[in-house]
Amino acid sequence: MTRWFTNLLARHTPSCKEIIQLISNSMERPPSLRQRLSIRLHFLICKWCFRYQKQIRFIHNILGGNPEKVGETAPGALSPEAQERIKQALRPKSK
Repeated sequence: MTRWFTNLLARHTPSCKEIIQLISNSMERPPSLRQRLSIRLHFLICKWCFRYQKQIRFIHNILGGNPEKVGETAPGALSPEAQERIKQALRPKSK
């Protein structure tokens, strides 16, 4: 992408902070057409915001939109007995 085009997009798209807010809000309600266009244009000049969106979508998909399920959805979660053994092993031993 040419430098003048990148500069043009940088001047006419929202800042990273604003894009992050739009991405976060889009997890709760769909963004408007204008917001989607702003986000897409910003992605042309900012790989970091694009990565953020990929990560936040991944987390949202894993949780299924239900943050209360964090411990339940982990594949291969430890049994309560295993968790207790680890806690015992990590406790400081008295001398």
